[in-house]
This record gives sequence, C-alpha cells and structure tokens, in this order.
Amino acid sequence: MRNNSLTTESFTEWTESDPELACALAAVAELPAMTDIVSDFLVTIEDPDWTAKSVAQVISRDPVVAASILKAANSAYYSFQRQISNLEGAIAVLGLSTIKSLVLAAGVKSMNKRFGLIEKLLLEDAIGCALCAREIARKTRCYDPEEAFLGGLLRHIGKIAMNNLDTEKYSQLVQDVYNGEGDLATLERQHFPYSHAAIGAALLHHWNLSPQLVACVLYHNIPAPPEKIGEQARILTNLVNLGGLFCTRLGFGQRTPMPELQPAASPCAATLDLEQEDSDDILEKIPEAFRQACESFMGHH
Repeated sequence: MRNNSLTTESFTEWTESDPELACALAAVAELPAMTDIVSDFLVTIEDPDWTAKSVAQVISRDPVVAASILKAANSAYYSFQRQISNLEGAIAVLGLSTIKSLVLAAGVKSMNKRFGLIEKLLLEDAIGCALCAREIARKTRCYDPEEAFLGGLLRHIGKIAMNNLDTEKYSQLVQDVYNGEGDLATLERQHFPYSHAAIGAALLHHWNLSPQLVACVLYHNIPAPPEKIGEQARILTNLVNLGGLFCTRLGFGQRTPMPELQPAASPCAATLDLEQEDSDDILEKIPEAFRQACESFMGHH
C-alpha cells in the first residue's frame, strides 16, 4: 500500500509537474543560508549518539543564538526554580525538541538582511503562532507540542523568504494588501512567480525538515488534496491554522488586534476538539509568554 503522506521523493516529483514549486525551489538557492550554526545543529542532532556537550558546542559558536536560548530557558515561561547558566544545562533541562524550537526561532530571525517594521511584524507573527500552536497541542493532546511550535514558527517562512529575495517587491505587496487591492494569493502572484506557501515549503524541504512540516506549510492556506497529505500533517495544519487565528485575535504580527474574532468557534477548533474554556485560557496566558519570547529573540517588549 502506498504511503499517502508527503515524502521527500514526492516533493521532488511534484516540482517536476508543478512549475510554481520548481520555480520556488530554484529561488531558495538565492536565499541567505540560515546561520551555519542552525544547519550544523540540525546535522548534529541527526546523529543518534549526540550528547548535550556536542550540541552545546555547536550552538555556542554563535553568541547571539546562544544568548537568546539561555534567556528563553530562564524566562518565566519555563519556570524552573534555579538559574540555568550554561547551554549544556539548558539542553539537559529543556530537552532536545524544545532546544530545536529555540534554535530555529533564532535562525528565522537571522535570515533577515535588514530589520525594519515589516521584518519585526513577520517575526512577531512567527513567534506568536508558534506559541499558540504549542499551547493548543498541549490542551488537545493531539500532537507533539514542540513540532506544533515549529509548524507555527515556520508557517509564514515563505513571506520572510520573499522579503529577503526582493524587499522592494515585498513591501509593495504588503502595501497593496493593506490598501485592499485584492486578496493575498492573487496579489502574491502579481509580484512573485510563486506563493509564500510554495517557497516556504521548498525552503523547509531544502533544510531537510520533516515531511509533515513541509506539507503543513504548503497547505496552510488551502485545503490539501487527501491523496497528498497524511493524517499527521492534516492535524498539524489544523493546529497551525488555529494558532494563526489566535494571533489575529491578539494582534501578534498585525497592525491591530481583532477582539471580535472567536478562534474557538472555527472549524479547526471543532476538528481538534478545543473547548471554549481552553481557548479562554490560551487568550489569557499567551500574551505574557509572547512578550517574554519577543524579548528573548528581538530584545524588545
């Protein structure tokens, strides 16, 4: 029986039959690499014999990433009783999957060639959605919370990629959307030969991240064809889309919040069995976690 979830092979096959994906994959080669330490980190943790020491050695080569991880590890969000003073300690206490989330969050920020308002909003959107998706996964117990965090963090990585490939075009696109000149999908195709979902998925494929994450990023805006995406990727996509609704409600990465939006009333919430009580708890708890995360990764409130 053929596995119906997205695999590395199937992604490569799609690029042969889908000009948009092929174009996106070619564009990825022009992007500034995620800092070398992120690539090296991902290679190091593939080794089944990795140790806290070997992982710490890789991370410590980038003082900015190392500092943001220690700052995040000591934030009230993780609420440990004692101060964590070194990377080995952070890895031992937080566990590898949380460290992976933190390293990738630092890596996403490092992709930006410049850091103005657009970059700030894109990074806030990524951090906000990551935190919300992780919290929803914890509440519903339907998915690994750290993988949900990565899904939220990376769902709009394609927008960050577009902005770095052509800042002028991307600024114009943002302006056009803001002025109500059309929907995002249509306007993206006027400015770029691919959607943010296509280049985002191509980028994650290029980084060898899991097929579930690639599928989630590719299909976070449109319903996935059943034959192209497995059950796990479908759950992850619902988690991430619901995380995005919480972001919109709270105004993370947006110009203004939308207090009238009710994430718990959405089809994604129904699919994931998220109760109203859990939704209220997330809305109450996440803003402080978001403030701390922004401080750790961007040095501001």
